[in-house]
Amino acid sequence: MSKHSALAATVWSAAAVLGVGAGMAAISAVGTGITERGVKPMTPDEVDAALAVPPTPPEPSPAPSSPSPPRDRPRPAPTVTVTRQVTTAITNLASEAGDIVARCDGGAAFLVSWTPAQNFSVGDSNRTPPGAVFVRFQSSSRFVTMTVTCRADRPTAAVSVDRRDDRHYRYPHRHFPSRG
Repeated sequence: MSKHSALAATVWSAAAVLGVGAGMAAISAVGTGITERGVKPMTPDEVDAALAVPPTPPEPSPAPSSPSPPRDRPRPAPTVTVTRQVTTAITNLASEAGDIVARCDGGAAFLVSWTPAQNFSVGDSNRTPPGAVFVRFQSSSRFVTMTVTCRADRPTAAVSVDRRDDRHYRYPHRHFPSRG
């Protein structure tokens, strides 16, 4: 090792030690505040003593200088009357092209939301009756249509796949149970 290399290593080491020391001092000064003393943590005995003191009630607010307006009478609590009980099952239906969240109400299917899978987008949809309730997902090579119906007031999906090369594949009554 040459004299220049040894000198450079020594200078570098000294600069590193000074830099770390200055950084620690700066963090310490910022942590405790620059112009105020640091906060001393409480001992377990001090914590117990502070918790044993009952809380002081808030001081009453000063009386207003002008008379306050008359208060309204308290209103009675609202009442709720159930006229029809709705039994709605919400189900997540899945396919290779995406997921559908559907519900049944009175035997009719409704789409709550849908999310296409990666490399798919939504081509067409009908979320409420009348008519078939469906979502058509599409990719560069195929169309996947999920048609939702209700069986025993539970959403189910039939899936059909159309290839862009005009080959059609249908999977009737293929039901995708909810995830979870």
